[in-house]
Amino acid sequence: FYTNHIIAQSIYKNIPPVVITTFTVQYRGMDVKNWSTANNEYTAKAIKDGHKYYATFDQNGKWLMTTKKVNWPWHLPSEVKNAFRKSEYGSWNIYTVKVVEKPSGQFYQITVNDSNHPVDIFHDNLFTQKRVFEFKSNG
Repeated sequence: FYTNHIIAQSIYKNIPPVVITTFTVQYRGMDVKNWSTANNEYTAKAIKDGHKYYATFDQNGKWLMTTKKVNWPWHLPSEVKNAFRKSEYGSWNIYTVKVVEKPSGQFYQITVNDSNHPVDIFHDNLFTQKRVFEFKSNG
């Protein structure tokens, strides 16, 4: 009991109380794994229903954004899949997909690479490219 209490306190070390309060109110029931800080922003890595969430707040407790990884590209809305496939990079491999929510709205962030193009083992890093695209929910 005491060990868990000490560990729980340590993940909140150096996190402003207003940030913790805002997170707790906005994301009830989420299990916080850790906090990270950068540039006066505080990001909680939390889990709910088996999904990882990264919720970011400023030093005043204002919510900035939340990202959630989508495990499978086919879980994308059909409008987003179609928009991506029609782009000039539509034949590239989808590397990661994230749902990003901000006060301005929700969008999908798709990271792709061209590793499906044949290159030899010695020049792989020279020719593989990576791109990040953002799509609104309606594509």
